Amino acid sequence: MPTAIAPRAPRNRAAGSAVAAKAEPKILFQSYFKSVGPRTYAAQVKEAGNGNHFLVLTEGKRDEKTGEVKKTKLFCFSEDFPAFFRLVKETAEFIKANPVSAKVKQSREKFWAKQAAK
Repeated sequence: MPTAIAPRAPRNRAAGSAVAAKAEPKILFQSYFKSVGPRTYAAQVKEAGNGNHFLVLTEGKRDEKTGEVKKTKLFCFSEDFPAFFRLVKETAEFIKANPVSAKVKQSREKFWAKQAAK
């Protein structure tokens, strides 16, 4: 006759646990800028525990009603740097060759001027 097995209690991974907490990756470089409106963009180059470097791009957007900041992150690891930066360069070249129309640019400037006046 099979015996019932009692469910196991979850392991406590808090202080004093046998499992050590992972160290935060070392920040080698960081820069950011505040965009118009509620957005801030940041870039960090970090070093993982194994010595590998990785890029973290973050968009932070503050909800004006609640004050809460929602962050969206993109991670790119060193083995992908050449292809990733080639992608960014190609995209920048396209944007430079195909800027938004003067009408759209004027509309955006008018919108942000109204937002700043509030």
